[in-house]
Amino acid sequence: MGVRTWRITHVEEGPDAWTFLYEPVDGDGGTVAASFPKEAFEHRMAEHGLTSLDEVIEALLYEPLLSWMHADGDPDAQVRLEGDAASARARLQGQIAACREQYGQVLTDAPAAASGRSAQAAADPLQALRDRVRIDPVRVATIRLAIDRHLLGSA
Repeated sequence: MGVRTWRITHVEEGPDAWTFLYEPVDGDGGTVAASFPKEAFEHRMAEHGLTSLDEVIEALLYEPLLSWMHADGDPDAQVRLEGDAASARARLQGQIAACREQYGQVLTDAPAAASGRSAQAAADPLQALRDRVRIDPVRVATIRLAIDRHLLGSA
């Protein structure tokens, strides 16, 4: 049986990237690591019309599952730029909802018995992101303008 539920157990900051560790909750599989460049937070916010850091974190958490879903032949999991931010946001939210229902979900809560780590770190492994990731709204707007120019030029 494939893994249907993953739990984020650790988030680690490197000099240029953040790494998320996914551990399987059910099914057969081992720990998976996914790394994202630090600028990915602002890029995803601009690409998908996201409005909060928590939305960006959720989008990044589901990127590996969406890529596996796409690799399995689901055309709705393919990431593509939309003509406007609201459409891009709605498309991404739909993709994540479909992923949860049909493919798998990502949990960020601590398992009932945290083993060997502090209760606070186990309770919310994403807190480090919330504490240290800063979104520059001017940079996000600049990226979105570049996307809009690109889409306008290719229409």
